[in-house]
Amino acid sequence: IISFAHFAALSARHSISSNSRHKISTIRRPLQFQLSHISLPLQMASSAMAEEPRKRPSNSNNANNSPSRAEKKRRNTTSDIELLQSWIEHDNHTYHVDTCLTPSQSYQIRTRLVSWYRANRRQLPWRGDPGPYDGSTVGYAASASSAASSKGKTKKKGGKKDDNNGKDIRSFFGGASKPKREETTDKVEEEKKEETDVAPFAEIKEEENSRELTAYGIWVSEIMLQQTRVEAVIKYWIKWMDSFPTVHSLANATPEEVNAHWAGLGFYRRARLLHAGAKRVVNDYEGIVPNTVDELMKVEGIGRYTASAVASIAYGVEVPVVDGNVCRVLSRLTGIANHIKAPVMKDDLGWVLAEKIVKARSSSVVSETDAELGTPGEVNQALMEVGATYCSPAGSGIDPNDPLVEFYASTRLGRAIGHVTNSAKGATRDHIEDLVAKGAFNTDKNKSRCRLCELNGASNAFYSISDRISADLSTSPNVRLETVSAIAGHACLPIPPPKKAKREEVLAVAVISSRVVDDDRRRWLMVKRPSKGLLAGQWEFPNVEVWNSAKADGKKDTKDKANSKSAIEVPIIDPSKRSKALNSFISDILDESIAMQKRKQIKDAPITHIFSHVCHTMWIEYNHFDDDIASNKRWKLENGREAGWMSEDDMKDVGITSGVHKILAKVKIM
Repeated sequence: IISFAHFAALSARHSISSNSRHKISTIRRPLQFQLSHISLPLQMASSAMAEEPRKRPSNSNNANNSPSRAEKKRRNTTSDIELLQSWIEHDNHTYHVDTCLTPSQSYQIRTRLVSWYRANRRQLPWRGDPGPYDGSTVGYAASASSAASSKGKTKKKGGKKDDNNGKDIRSFFGGASKPKREETTDKVEEEKKEETDVAPFAEIKEEENSRELTAYGIWVSEIMLQQTRVEAVIKYWIKWMDSFPTVHSLANATPEEVNAHWAGLGFYRRARLLHAGAKRVVNDYEGIVPNTVDELMKVEGIGRYTASAVASIAYGVEVPVVDGNVCRVLSRLTGIANHIKAPVMKDDLGWVLAEKIVKARSSSVVSETDAELGTPGEVNQALMEVGATYCSPAGSGIDPNDPLVEFYASTRLGRAIGHVTNSAKGATRDHIEDLVAKGAFNTDKNKSRCRLCELNGASNAFYSISDRISADLSTSPNVRLETVSAIAGHACLPIPPPKKAKREEVLAVAVISSRVVDDDRRRWLMVKRPSKGLLAGQWEFPNVEVWNSAKADGKKDTKDKANSKSAIEVPIIDPSKRSKALNSFISDILDESIAMQKRKQIKDAPITHIFSHVCHTMWIEYNHFDDDIASNKRWKLENGREAGWMSEDDMKDVGITSGVHKILAKVKIM
């Protein structure tokens, strides 16, 4: 007979964690667990998260006054139970803010970060560094892999170490053995922008001389970096600062000049707001970038994050800066079971946690200088830097070069879960699994809950870590449990954000060219997008939408929507339907006799272009006129939009998007 509590624990383990690899071969004893069944009392000890293990009095009967091996194991088991119980049962965000991030820890983290940052930070132009510049984080992932490898080897008989056949230990944990580029603002954020296939400003050489660190330069860099990889921004930033070295020069630039310098970075609304913001600073602040967060946030395009970054880095204002990288660091430092995009993390309490580190002081040092504490700007940049390097999603958490390696709650929780779930003592394991199941099934709306953690977050994270440990141990039995467990805990915190299916749109695109008699160059028919919405104000080839997943989904009944899969199947639209739609659109741009002429359809494969929330599948139709029909360079359409014939040089001047680059490259090889 299985008690109800034990049945609930088993059910939770196998229903909530759908990928669980644990199989029950036998039914354990009935679970009527009381805390007295454990030889040592369980305590809700805040010291479980402290940087130093709790000291216990030595055994006076022991001649050497040193604990025996059995005593050490007993103490470790008790510490693991205390740590897990306090984490699983916590019901208030103060657990993370106060218990897991004490003033002493905050101070140690601050000084450790500043020391590491000064010695190891990437050389970047907006930081006032001399060239050459390298924004890549590949070396850090490789370093993490090497560190994990050195810690993960176990000794065989005869004292020799098993080198795992020379493999990088990360190959045992579901990752490639080759160093992987940091995937937060590298891979994930790369999806958020237009993916550019053209190397911009290839002619620019990164200068050896350093640039002056200015509030304006930091402002420009922060706007560019919001949705783009660091290494991609470097050349854009240098080109931008060469052309618009001051706020006044940017304010006086034309929209076309601004677009031309932004082309390829994606999210063109940022460029328009940066341009508008420069005009605001010139008109309202005499061209001087404000030095407080409140005043900065009055400028177009500047939110709390950018305002805090500019204020702290340029002016030394003691405020935190919180982005996705910082949220990941905070989650791992304090054991937060939530994803980094959760509003409570990125807009609310994440700032409270970061502020504790930025404002940390020592209780024992009377007078401290910047040499010890670092400036607020250094602390903020160090947090973001470590989040993009050693504490990236690919970080192991056990790399000795990681400045925060001894402070991560994620690795301590991973080790504790590894010890408990692989314990020979069934009572210990059952007790923790009971607590986890209780948390997973708790739906009491009146019960106090931690605001920082997702609902049932600790329980779900426990299952994820436990499953990963089991899977990794089964594929790499010679790797130490300590190493496997620590890496598993670090990998599973923060938890993955919920995935949303992108909206799918199918476009029919008309590429029409004509030669100009005077210079024999081809010019291409282009139209300007509306002033609002996606890619507002950008020039593109004439196109029409012939299918939209959102509209198609709206036609489904409720039952169909419930049964639909997250992956959207994009249909192939009949070519005649695509051509008919294009004919109607182009007739409003060109003379109908030209618009209705048959175009060659490129049938081999459509071009796919991905934005943050939508994916375009573009079917191309092409026609070239040897006659000079490109006499009018620009003209207004009845719907208020603008059309024109452009050479490739003209396209560079106005700054075409990478999607247009893709289409142009496809047509030119025909």
